[in-house]
Amino acid sequence: MTHISIIKVRRGMTGLETAIILVAFVITAAAFAFVVLNMGFLTAEKAQSVISSGMTEASSSILIDSGIVGQFANLTGSQTDVALVKLTFYVKLSQGHEPVDLSSDKLVATYTNARCHGEIYASNGTVMTIKGVNSDGDSLLETGEKFRVTVDFNQLDRSTLDPTQATPAGALVHPYEEFRIEMRPAMGAVLTVERQLPAVYSTVMVIE
Repeated sequence: MTHISIIKVRRGMTGLETAIILVAFVITAAAFAFVVLNMGFLTAEKAQSVISSGMTEASSSILIDSGIVGQFANLTGSQTDVALVKLTFYVKLSQGHEPVDLSSDKLVATYTNARCHGEIYASNGTVMTIKGVNSDGDSLLETGEKFRVTVDFNQLDRSTLDPTQATPAGALVHPYEEFRIEMRPAMGAVLTVERQLPAVYSTVMVIE
């Protein structure tokens, strides 16, 4: 009787091959995860920077300290020709803000009333002057410091206004009229001084 032996050949993966494939998958997954996490961190950092910059721009870095004092003059001798000729107010730094440079090459100031609009702050001008009251001598508005802002409309060159105003009454403000002064620092929101003049009964008045 003839015996036939059948030999079965079995093929499979060894433990070493499995480990190599597993390590390859782990490395690939780790590299992909690193790319995803890195992009996420960069996006979050960019979003935080944008939010911080937006908050800085939206919040005012300059505040008015105390009231606004106006000086008035009678232009022709008639009570109806009383006009605002000078403004004085004080500014300080908002809480938590970086120092603000108030020099004329960093700060832009404009004046607007119902008849004209123009810039009023220049390095060689005398219309708007900004001087430190308790500062350390430089033009930086820092924490604890106060600067006095004076706007002398008598010094205003009316040819620089838009439209050009040839008469003093064209640039000055009379009782019951509104005016606006805007101070635009290099960083931070615009400081707006907007008032309506009341009936004038004295040469110097606090404009609420």
